[in-house]
Amino acid sequence: MITGRTKILAVVGNPVKHSLSPLIHNYAYSLMGIDAVYIPIEAKEAYIDEVLSGLCFTLNLIGFNVTIPFKERVVRLMDLCSEEAQAIGAVNTVKRGEDKLIGYNTDWLGFRESLRINGIERVSFALLIGAGGASKAVAYALTKMGVERLFVTNRSPVNLQLFLERFSQFKPVAWEERDLLDVLPEVDLVINATSIGMDGVSFPPIRLEALRKDAVVYDLIYWETPLLKKAKELGLKAIDGLDMLILQALYAIEIWFGKMPEFSKVKEYILGWREKGGEA
Repeated sequence: MITGRTKILAVVGNPVKHSLSPLIHNYAYSLMGIDAVYIPIEAKEAYIDEVLSGLCFTLNLIGFNVTIPFKERVVRLMDLCSEEAQAIGAVNTVKRGEDKLIGYNTDWLGFRESLRINGIERVSFALLIGAGGASKAVAYALTKMGVERLFVTNRSPVNLQLFLERFSQFKPVAWEERDLLDVLPEVDLVINATSIGMDGVSFPPIRLEALRKDAVVYDLIYWETPLLKKAKELGLKAIDGLDMLILQALYAIEIWFGKMPEFSKVKEYILGWREKGGEA
């Protein structure tokens, strides 16, 4: 039951209708015995400044998450930002304190920990597909992991250049199958950080057959995409983005409440919800 003492949290984005975040957070709060509710807020892109200003002065609001398309745009609206959020150039978690908004990024932690959970402790050679806000969080995690060789490809040359200005350790590869074929035979890890495959049909311009048999294919989209389906058919290790989604949420909860629930319990709940017919 929601009362006057119930703590309010939210996710701000556009769209947010199909976000799993409310499901994850509200179940996590129930596990932890916290009197809180997590709601979706769909904001008009032209008025994101006004929306965040209102949230800043909402006294029973503890914090909120930021999702597409606002992660990079809201950085300038923060009163303070963590070192990681500044380095990545994107904010996905905000804590409200004394009429101030404090920005964090837990996406990179979620990605790094999801690799560990899936048995990947070390990566030597990574290829990152995409150069947006999510890509930058992955890039930050890979650099923190000490990955030796880093390559990136992106459809938009302009966005690719902006990415490289922040992450100069990465070498650009043209958005063409023939160019990507030159690097694929050496790759340990391929990460799709774009929306390609979300429609259940589209596929990035890479030939997975060129990968080594021990290579890993990771898609940040949190269900089986054509890319992951093909990887499995070839006998490659394939990982979707569900673990990262849950983990970044749990790290946000730790920022807000100083503790987090057990990952395995939250994942079990989400998988059970899906099996009962819940939408992805």
